[in-house]
Amino acid sequence: MKYETDVCIVGAGPAGMTLALLLAKAGIRVLVLEHHEDFQREYRGEVLMPRFIQMFRQLNLFGFLEKYPHLKLRELEGFYNDRQVLRISFKEIAPEAPFALWMPQPILLGALHDKAKAFPSFQLWFETRAEGLMRDGRRVTGVLASRKGEKIEIAAKVTVGADGRFSAVRKRGGFEIEYENHRFDILWFTMPKPMDYDDRVRFYFSPRRNYLILPKYPDLLQCGLVVQKDEMPKLMKQGVQSIRNILLESHTMFHPFARELKDFSPFNVLQAKIDFVKKWAQDGVLLVGDSAHTCSPAGAIGVSVAVASALVAAGVIRDAVQSGDVSARALGRVQEIRQAEVRHIHERQIAFSKVLLNHSKQSSWMTPVLLFLITKSGLFRALQRDLLVMRKPLQVGPEFIFN
Repeated sequence: MKYETDVCIVGAGPAGMTLALLLAKAGIRVLVLEHHEDFQREYRGEVLMPRFIQMFRQLNLFGFLEKYPHLKLRELEGFYNDRQVLRISFKEIAPEAPFALWMPQPILLGALHDKAKAFPSFQLWFETRAEGLMRDGRRVTGVLASRKGEKIEIAAKVTVGADGRFSAVRKRGGFEIEYENHRFDILWFTMPKPMDYDDRVRFYFSPRRNYLILPKYPDLLQCGLVVQKDEMPKLMKQGVQSIRNILLESHTMFHPFARELKDFSPFNVLQAKIDFVKKWAQDGVLLVGDSAHTCSPAGAIGVSVAVASALVAAGVIRDAVQSGDVSARALGRVQEIRQAEVRHIHERQIAFSKVLLNHSKQSSWMTPVLLFLITKSGLFRALQRDLLVMRKPLQVGPEFIFN
């Protein structure tokens, strides 16, 4: 089977679906390939920080998104053991977008799909896997795909890799990594939300371990336990009692969950790996989002940073398709516009990872003191604003703004 389109996007995550929606609105024929059978699966990046809200307001899409099930998270709290040492509202950090949004990714992606499928130039194929890139000399001319066992040649003026940190397009295209940093992992697990738990983002520090706690729609908590890089296999070798002991030595909120543990099945490992592709574009092909610049979980801004690159890519790809210039130089405009902010965010996340992994005896008594001083000085607000808020609006053309 053969198929032809203007743009073929591999990956129906937040970046891929946002890009597809914007291109379809501008009248560009776009086909999205997703190897899963639908959007219903487990995700980790489900918090949409103020920078995401800023972008969707810029597109005049936030009101539409708010109609879908979500939670608004309005405060950040920090605890050392059971003692609160930090409390700050998103309104103080980002008065222009005074909350974070917890929206399960199946709901977010379904909302984007609902909006996009109204445009005749949009198509989404589930259960379709990208198996290779088609080329004419050095230029990528499309995707070799498999859909429910059928081989398909998809000719495209521009191919986009939006397929995440383990991108097949990045691998098949031979893209080179400029730098990477992998100091820790996150063990994600979900547990029932206590009756008296408010919808706040919470950080728990302890002498041995640190945690991130996020309300999960509708009535759960998503918890992230910070561990050393590749520590999970060692814990599994020691048996389930090893992880049970870690949780029992931490905040009392984790104790009921810990006592009920039977095995390691409730845990998912997320590599807190930062990487940055040296050149995001080749002739006929472009990487966006995590495929080009993976963020760590620090600050929970990975989705927001990925979608920001997709917004910029929409204008660049539209111009490339309309002009017929799909060279690496033309598509590379996305990196020219976005790379300074991405590098800055990576620097902040790498510095923050050192704090997350610092468990020396000295830090055990210094942590609450430092948190208290940082909060009172206003430094914490400045650091959080640096990560969570966009400094200025992105370059988005009027054809991408919704009525």
